[in-house]
Amino acid sequence: MGVVNTNNAYLNWNGTDLSAYWIGEVDISSENSSVETTSGANATHVMRNAGLSDTTISFELVVDDVTYNSYKSVLVIGTKGTLIYGSEGAVAGKPKFEDVMILTNVSGPNATIEKGVHMHSLEFEGAAAPTATFANSVF
Repeated sequence: MGVVNTNNAYLNWNGTDLSAYWIGEVDISSENSSVETTSGANATHVMRNAGLSDTTISFELVVDDVTYNSYKSVLVIGTKGTLIYGSEGAVAGKPKFEDVMILTNVSGPNATIEKGVHMHSLEFEGAAAPTATFANSVF
């Protein structure tokens, strides 16, 4: 399994660069719900076709008191916007994921071990087909 040093990861939600404030890991998951298409009276095996695909992304933000007011406007659930994620930064030639997504869950602010810090967990669901995926796109 490959591991990427994500210290330089790029995260942009709806025009706001969050790269300096995410912690832990960025969890991106893409899946396809197959459709059963078996037909015929003598069928002995299930047949399937690809169905609808979906992508989810979640990560945590930690923002200090000084900058919190300028970032809390991006924490509105139900917001539909563009999320751009670069696991190796926003550098030319590096992999890129971009999709119109909906912010479906905001947890927090969660207690942290440091005073003057706000921590939120954010979860997004795809609202359209991605315009860029790690398999076919770069910055």
